Amino acid sequence: MAKVLGFDHVSIIVEDAERALKFYQELLGLERLERPNLGFPGYWLDLLSGQSLHIMQLPNPNEKTTRPEHGGRDYHFALRVDSVAEYEAFLQQNDWVYTKSQSGRKALFIKDLDNNAFELFEV
Repeated sequence: MAKVLGFDHVSIIVEDAERALKFYQELLGLERLERPNLGFPGYWLDLLSGQSLHIMQLPNPNEKTTRPEHGGRDYHFALRVDSVAEYEAFLQQNDWVYTKSQSGRKALFIKDLDNNAFELFEV
């Protein structure tokens, strides 16, 4: 029987792919990967270990949906990081809004400029 071999990528929908690229590269330092022409703007970013973040500039199907303020209670992806404290300091220095994990774990939840939530948690 066929089996799952692992996680490959996560895709997010954004209004402006260039703006989203700048956001994710500035905050997370992600490198661009080659992306085929898919007929719409976007980027693929390297999350290491063969995993990637796919930024897709497409109409938002959730545009009129009310989203929770805390990213941990919303659709989100999570990235393992080596220091939540360093990311928190960077976020504070740049006046970027985030919330801390309500479970007590070393984790932060951030929303990008298109209201996509993601988590940074310390391994």
